[in-house]
Formats: sequence, C-alpha cells, structure tokens
Amino acid sequence: MPWLPVLHRPEEDLWFFSTMVLPEEMVLVARENTQPVGFISSHQGWLNHLYIAPDRWGMGLGSRLLEAARSETDHLQLWVFQDNMKARHFYSKHGFCERAFTDGRGNEEKVPDLRMEWSRDS
Repeated sequence: MPWLPVLHRPEEDLWFFSTMVLPEEMVLVARENTQPVGFISSHQGWLNHLYIAPDRWGMGLGSRLLEAARSETDHLQLWVFQDNMKARHFYSKHGFCERAFTDGRGNEEKVPDLRMEWSRDS
C-alpha cells in the first residue's frame, strides 16, 4: 500500500502486537511448515487485522482465516482504507457491506477510510 504513510518503527510495531494485540484479541496464524504467512485478529465484534504475505495472496488463506474468525461470532465490523480496493473487494465478496465513509481525520494515518460490517443474519 504505497499510498500509506509509514508511522512506526518495527520495534514499535513489535511492542504494540506483543502488549496490546496478543494478550487482548483472538489471534489466528496461518503457517506453512513453521513459517507464518498470515494472521487475523478480532476483539469484541471488530476485525482489527487481516494480513497475508503478498506472495501468498490469492491462495485462499485470507478466506480461511476470515471464516475461522466469523465462526466465533454473529457480527463483525472493520475499518479499511478507501484506496485499498483489493481489500474492499475481498470483504464485499465475503458478505461485508460498506456502512460509513470518513475523510481520515479520525485515524492515525489521516487517510480516508470506511467501516464495513458483516452479520450472520444478513
């Protein structure tokens, strides 16, 4: 995502995931042998992270991780950057609907985003 600003050093990301994400969120990791190739995290109805190694895109890993996360709940929301058309298409294909668009003032990156929502009942 070349249009995103780089805001944190790798050490800051490591701190964030080890102290905020891993202890608090449901995290599932996709591995090939012992190598992590993707992960998903969710907490209290929010899908907060879904990342797949770019060389593994299109292999169904994201779909499998998303399905595993959805099996634990009846409703999920997420924020996605408006310019991330690949992600928007992926989530739409999996039943998420676009609900609210912002100008980005409320996110750390200051990049326009949108809230998407999925419900088992829809």
